[in-house]
Amino acid sequence: MRPRGDCAVDVTRLLREWRNGDVDGDVATRLARALYGELHRAARQRIARESAAEVTATELVHETWLRFVPAQVPIEDRHAFLRFASVAMRHVLVDQARQRMSDKRGGGWQRITIPRVDTDAGSSSDPTRLLDFDRALSGLGADHPRVAEAIGLRMFAGLDLADVAETLHVSLATAKRDLAFGRAWLGDALREKEA
Repeated sequence: MRPRGDCAVDVTRLLREWRNGDVDGDVATRLARALYGELHRAARQRIARESAAEVTATELVHETWLRFVPAQVPIEDRHAFLRFASVAMRHVLVDQARQRMSDKRGGGWQRITIPRVDTDAGSSSDPTRLLDFDRALSGLGADHPRVAEAIGLRMFAGLDLADVAETLHVSLATAKRDLAFGRAWLGDALREKEA
């Protein structure tokens, strides 16, 4: 996921121009072209973990993109963009689970797979499990924001360990420790919820 050469500079420049509004009309189009591949790959990985996802990777990318309001989101560079995208994807999926839960007749409920606490596998469950996971991740973020962000980048943006470390500006060892701690913390929180 790391860009090659001037690609990072171009994305950073485009993001800043888009946010500041001093651009011609097609900066958003150029920015979308530059970032679409990364977003789509992350969305495909995320959707692959869902057993009955009601959204395609393309739809998830588009829903995520719609949540960008350049003047309101402090996106300075590619790393900030990836952070925002991982949170936005998480919210799209959580909102979708909430919508299914709100179906009063229960007819819209479908089984989904969310990452167990280990980021490479999933377990089949209902929308309540995703909402419980979201609450647990928010609880982790209250006390350990960097750890929660690392988990979000890994699970929702599909970043590998090196990209997580680079995006958070920490060493590989620190990113690895954060992910291990986050998995354990979330595992405990979810087990307590089930008990």
